[in-house]
Amino acid sequence: MWKSVLAGMVLENIESLRQYQIMQKRNSNTAEGVFQFVSDVVTNLPWYFHLPVRILAIVTGLLCLITTGRKLNLLPAEKRSSFLRSVRFIPAFGMLNKLVRSMAFLKLFDSLPLSPDH
Repeated sequence: MWKSVLAGMVLENIESLRQYQIMQKRNSNTAEGVFQFVSDVVTNLPWYFHLPVRILAIVTGLLCLITTGRKLNLLPAEKRSSFLRSVRFIPAFGMLNKLVRSMAFLKLFDSLPLSPDH
Protein backbone atom coordinates (compact mmCIF):
# COMPACT_ATOMS: atom_id res chain seq x y z
CA MET A 1 0.00 0.00 0.00
CA TRP A 2 2.71 2.50 0.94
CA LYS A 3 4.63 1.87 -2.28
CA SER A 4 1.59 2.73 -4.37
CA VAL A 5 1.40 6.07 -2.54
CA LEU A 6 5.08 6.72 -3.21
CA ALA A 7 4.58 5.79 -6.87
CA GLY A 8 1.64 8.17 -7.14
CA MET A 9 3.57 10.98 -5.48
CA VAL A 10 6.56 10.39 -7.77
CA LEU A 11 4.30 10.55 -10.82
CA GLU A 12 2.64 13.72 -9.53
CA ASN A 13 5.99 15.43 -9.02
CA ILE A 14 7.73 14.47 -12.25
CA GLU A 15 4.90 14.51 -14.80
CA SER A 16 4.85 18.30 -14.92
CA LEU A 17 8.50 18.55 -15.98
CA ARG A 18 9.14 19.14 -19.67
CA GLN A 19 12.38 17.17 -19.58
CA TYR A 20 10.55 14.15 -18.15
CA GLN A 21 8.08 14.25 -21.04
CA ILE A 22 10.99 14.25 -23.50
CA MET A 23 12.72 11.40 -21.66
CA GLN A 24 9.49 9.40 -21.49
CA LYS A 25 9.25 9.37 -25.28
CA ARG A 26 12.72 7.83 -25.53
CA ASN A 27 12.62 5.57 -22.50
CA SER A 28 9.25 4.43 -21.20
CA ASN A 29 10.58 3.03 -17.89
CA THR A 30 11.90 6.34 -16.57
CA ALA A 31 9.13 6.63 -13.97
CA GLU A 32 9.76 3.07 -12.75
CA GLY A 33 13.46 3.80 -12.27
CA VAL A 34 12.72 6.99 -10.35
CA PHE A 35 10.13 5.21 -8.22
CA GLN A 36 12.55 2.36 -7.47
CA PHE A 37 15.17 4.86 -6.34
CA VAL A 38 12.72 6.70 -4.06
CA SER A 39 11.45 3.41 -2.65
CA ASP A 40 15.01 2.26 -1.93
CA VAL A 41 15.81 5.56 -0.20
CA VAL A 42 12.76 5.28 2.06
CA THR A 43 13.47 1.61 2.79
CA ASN A 44 17.09 2.35 3.72
CA LEU A 45 16.22 5.15 6.15
CA PRO A 46 16.84 4.41 9.84
CA TRP A 47 13.81 2.86 11.51
CA TYR A 48 12.95 6.05 13.40
CA PHE A 49 12.51 7.86 10.06
CA HIS A 50 11.30 4.89 8.03
CA LEU A 51 8.42 3.98 10.35
CA PRO A 52 6.69 7.41 10.40
CA VAL A 53 7.10 7.76 6.62
CA ARG A 54 5.51 4.35 6.03
CA ILE A 55 2.67 5.05 8.46
CA LEU A 56 1.98 8.40 6.80
CA ALA A 57 2.02 6.79 3.35
CA ILE A 58 -0.34 4.02 4.51
CA VAL A 59 -2.78 6.55 6.00
CA THR A 60 -2.68 8.53 2.76
CA GLY A 61 -3.20 5.36 0.74
CA LEU A 62 -6.16 4.30 2.85
CA LEU A 63 -7.74 7.73 2.51
CA CYS A 64 -7.28 7.53 -1.25
CA LEU A 65 -8.76 4.06 -1.39
CA ILE A 66 -11.76 5.11 0.72
CA THR A 67 -12.47 8.38 -1.10
CA THR A 68 -11.73 7.39 -4.71
CA GLY A 69 -11.94 3.61 -4.71
CA ARG A 70 -8.51 3.27 -6.36
CA LYS A 71 -4.86 3.32 -5.36
CA LEU A 72 -3.04 6.61 -5.80
CA ASN A 73 -0.70 5.41 -8.55
CA LEU A 74 -3.68 4.15 -10.63
CA LEU A 75 -5.60 7.43 -10.55
CA PRO A 76 -5.65 9.67 -13.63
CA ALA A 77 -3.31 12.67 -13.37
CA GLU A 78 -6.06 15.21 -12.63
CA LYS A 79 -7.68 13.12 -9.88
CA ARG A 80 -4.29 12.28 -8.38
CA SER A 81 -3.37 15.96 -8.25
CA SER A 82 -6.73 16.87 -6.75
CA PHE A 83 -6.48 14.15 -4.10
CA LEU A 84 -2.94 15.15 -3.09
CA ARG A 85 -4.07 18.76 -2.70
CA SER A 86 -6.97 17.65 -0.53
CA VAL A 87 -4.84 15.65 1.93
CA ARG A 88 -2.48 18.48 2.81
CA PHE A 89 -4.29 18.73 6.16
CA ILE A 90 -2.53 15.56 7.35
CA PRO A 91 0.28 16.49 9.76
CA ALA A 92 3.75 15.91 8.28
CA PHE A 93 2.35 15.30 4.78
CA GLY A 94 4.44 18.22 3.53
CA MET A 95 7.54 16.50 4.87
CA LEU A 96 6.69 13.31 2.99
CA ASN A 97 5.99 15.23 -0.20
CA LYS A 98 9.27 17.14 0.07
CA LEU A 99 11.21 13.91 0.66
CA VAL A 100 9.61 12.17 -2.32
CA ARG A 101 9.95 15.23 -4.57
CA SER A 102 13.59 15.86 -3.74
CA MET A 103 14.59 12.21 -4.20
CA ALA A 104 12.59 11.95 -7.44
CA PHE A 105 14.17 15.09 -8.87
CA LEU A 106 17.62 13.97 -7.76
CA LYS A 107 17.27 10.68 -9.61
CA LEU A 108 15.56 12.22 -12.63
CA PHE A 109 18.16 14.94 -13.10
CA ASP A 110 20.94 12.42 -12.53
CA SER A 111 19.69 10.43 -15.50
CA LEU A 112 19.35 13.38 -17.88
CA PRO A 113 21.36 13.20 -21.09
CA LEU A 114 24.40 15.48 -21.10
CA SER A 115 23.69 17.04 -24.50
CA PRO A 116 20.18 18.14 -25.40
CA ASP A 117 18.88 17.15 -28.83
CA HIS A 118 17.01 20.39 -29.42
